[in-house]
Amino acid sequence: MVKTIEITDETGYQKFLKQLPLYRSALYLFTQFRIKSRVHAERVEEIARALNMKKRRERVSFVYDRACDYIDRYNEENGIICAYVNGMCEDPKHQRLPNGCCFICHMQTSTGCPTRNISCKLFYCDHMAEKHKDKILTVKDIDILRLFTPEQRLIVKENVFVTRKTHIRLLSMGSYPLYCIYSVIKPFRFKNI
Repeated sequence: MVKTIEITDETGYQKFLKQLPLYRSALYLFTQFRIKSRVHAERVEEIARALNMKKRRERVSFVYDRACDYIDRYNEENGIICAYVNGMCEDPKHQRLPNGCCFICHMQTSTGCPTRNISCKLFYCDHMAEKHKDKILTVKDIDILRLFTPEQRLIVKENVFVTRKTHIRLLSMGSYPLYCIYSVIKPFRFKNI
């Protein structure tokens, strides 16, 4: 079955976004979406591609990667770049800290971060949040993340300092209780030997 949706204006786009939980439900499991839009055509096309992916892990990976790309583009266009340069933050109160930053990431290498993590990309320290307060992105601002369940969006908000692979696995589970169990077990699993 094919479902055709036409979006002609901003109101229609917002209505379409509100219908996404219904479109990703079991009612539309065997449906292919054809979406014609006059507004936000690129975003709508990505959402349609994701809706047409019927395998959970494939859809989660696609949405995750598109959200990471969107965050990177947005931060670059708006000049939201971490003020951590030459091993020090530009904020004097953070310069006294051991690594010169308010956050210590065990994945950080000399060439930067080797993983793509939405949670880390959406994290802004107090200094950055104050400096760019009108431009800060949240999970609610990224339209393609509306394809995730509320539990998955909560995982996206909270799950910092993990690899992309782990993040995709947790999001594919789609269960917040399982994520909570993982969070309790994780510190014991990765203890230094």
